Amino acid sequence: MSSLTLKSLFKSSLTVASRSLTTTSHNNAWFFSKDKEKSSGHSTLLSKDQSVYEMVTDTVIPKEWDSYLQHKKKLVECASNNADIRGQLVGSWTIVTGDAAFKAFHLYKYEQGWTDIDTTRAAIKQDSDYQALYTAGLPVIREQFTELTKAFSFWPSPDQREGGNVYDIRSYSLRPGSMYDWSMNWSRGIQYRSAVRLDVPYAGLFTQLGQLHTIYHIWCYKSMADRKACREATWHSPEWNDVVANTVPLVKTMKTRILEPLDFSPTQ
Repeated sequence: MSSLTLKSLFKSSLTVASRSLTTTSHNNAWFFSKDKEKSSGHSTLLSKDQSVYEMVTDTVIPKEWDSYLQHKKKLVECASNNADIRGQLVGSWTIVTGDAAFKAFHLYKYEQGWTDIDTTRAAIKQDSDYQALYTAGLPVIREQFTELTKAFSFWPSPDQREGGNVYDIRSYSLRPGSMYDWSMNWSRGIQYRSAVRLDVPYAGLFTQLGQLHTIYHIWCYKSMADRKACREATWHSPEWNDVVANTVPLVKTMKTRILEPLDFSPTQ
């Protein structure tokens, strides 16, 4: 083998090695060690804290949409009156485009994780007012789908936004075994998107119960035009191309939906 070929191979090896050294905005260290990858679960290595997020999608009978909204608002108020129903409503949205119409999407946070979920399940069974209100609203719902997720440690925690924002929720179904590689790359990718504007990232979640190996990235924009401008500006970071190139092969399917907040949503 010629010395020129050896030099080329050596240079290529250095390039690959340098790209694998991923740091986060929180510290200048490995996002997680490769040793821990072999002995710890996703929720331990990748999650921000013990919180669990519940994602509820309601498919509503079209002619009952207004009735559904009125009833859902009452159900949220009823839950807030019971201290043992621990799920905190983070946001409620409706589908604008990218999915079937007359769908509502709700995100709840259980701050103490699985303990809060157990407490909530028990409290709901004992709360006759909540049970009656929940049952009364079922006829307007065609289908309800629920998933439990954890938040990535390198994403910001979802907060309350003001104004008429639009939300882009992008879902990715990953190949089993690729969650760590995805996270290593996106721990950098989130920095490049945040460099455009800090308030663009809203929530990054991965499933614990439901459709496994699924990632949800939720982005917040001021408008559809703002979404386009922010996405295009991200490509001004040369390293963004590497993030895309390294993560696309990990994805089996992906989908994007545009959402707008409902009137009673804590975040707007």
